[in-house]
Amino acid sequence: MTLQEQTSRYSEVEKSKWLARVLMVIAVGCVLAAKIYFTISLVDPLIGIYSFLTSFVLLSILILSYFKYKDPYLNARNIDVSNGPLISIVVPAKNEEKNIRNCVQSCLNQTYEQKEIIVVNDGSTDRTGEILDELRKENRTESFHILHLSKSVGKKKAVEAASEIARGEIYAFMDSDCDMASDAVEKAAKIFNNDRKLGALTCHGSVRDAQRGNTIEKLQQVYIDISCRSIKAAESSFRSVTCCSGSLSFYRRVAIQDFIHEWANDRFLGIDFKFCTDRRMTAHVLGTRSKHDISLEKNQNQHMPILQTGADDIETMKNSFDPDTEISNRPIKWNVEYSNSIRVKVGVPKTFESLARQQIRWKKSFIRSLFATGGIFWKRPSFIALLYYIQIGMKLIRPYILFYTIAILPIRGDFTSILFWIAGVMFTGMIYSIEYRLRNPHDGLWLYRPPFTFITTFVYTWLLIYSAITIRNRSWR
Repeated sequence: MTLQEQTSRYSEVEKSKWLARVLMVIAVGCVLAAKIYFTISLVDPLIGIYSFLTSFVLLSILILSYFKYKDPYLNARNIDVSNGPLISIVVPAKNEEKNIRNCVQSCLNQTYEQKEIIVVNDGSTDRTGEILDELRKENRTESFHILHLSKSVGKKKAVEAASEIARGEIYAFMDSDCDMASDAVEKAAKIFNNDRKLGALTCHGSVRDAQRGNTIEKLQQVYIDISCRSIKAAESSFRSVTCCSGSLSFYRRVAIQDFIHEWANDRFLGIDFKFCTDRRMTAHVLGTRSKHDISLEKNQNQHMPILQTGADDIETMKNSFDPDTEISNRPIKWNVEYSNSIRVKVGVPKTFESLARQQIRWKKSFIRSLFATGGIFWKRPSFIALLYYIQIGMKLIRPYILFYTIAILPIRGDFTSILFWIAGVMFTGMIYSIEYRLRNPHDGLWLYRPPFTFITTFVYTWLLIYSAITIRNRSWR
């Protein structure tokens, strides 16, 4: 097949995908109109309105992610970053002996030269510390630092410890069970150089070896993929991503440095809140910040006693600290975006029990972030703010909607409304399933999306209530 024939065939395939996407948008629009009619004339008003809002959110996400979102890397790919900003890659780790080598090696293998790597061993009790020391012996470079903390202080304070010695203009925070593509940092550097108002950037995650994984891993793959390429892309179209993923996200130093200590020592309901709350960090970036105070940043390191252990020469590293020179005398309204071009492989729970524990942690962080993100998101563009508050309201009321549907309506004999609601759930799962299939044509995992929709509806919904009841449980693992 000639190059011209290959190009022509590729174009035809892409056109067919876009035709399918347009038809999906039309289908959701038709269902939305039908739900208005059924709500008025046939089904229970509460169920009808909730189902209508579900389709309204789905339609909005599809339109924004298809027709408004543009990967910020597309405008930055030709930028020369041979003398780009120093990027500090920060990896907090606790008991990750199975993953830490691949994680750190992915940092060392980055194509971007202007980087430093800081791994914080948060009091691990397995072989994580030994493996890190082995990696340091294998990679004798001044830009690779390991901090061994004598006791576990939690993920956020481990990040705070790294911030005491980090010198980069950009932070890259990555979970220790993940590994990023070799060009991830270079692409991020180009994007930040191209947009001086970009405060934070999150990337596209996918489950490591999902095809060979078990059912739990495959279910999470379709969820993470849709969460990134559809939901985060829709938010990014207004430069207002609500949560930069902990798997791998980048932050401009001046946008978060004055907040790290407060974030790491967060208190909620009178106790230390150890969950990482990536949403709260993102919310800080989204909010308009005041003039950056250099004296505050210089003095900030003097009151943090975390770095009292480890083999690195901490004082020497602190003395080389160079505050970011890009300081604005005016308040800055930072943007937060998502790049589909920056990829990271994510380690996920392999059992339903560990998945439930993860979801409980995330939902506790969601509850905590309501007071941060909810208080500032009205300052973002009006439509994406409306969409955000609708989704928040739907999440909070969903337990009652589920109880109302499976317990109250059967007593009333209103099975029409029950079928209407279940059909809406199935339709949403089907649309996301088709969307996954269009972007991953050779991946059979699209079949897992409808079942996962039912899991999120009938299982995750109740976890929100459990998370609220047990929110004072401070374990972060």
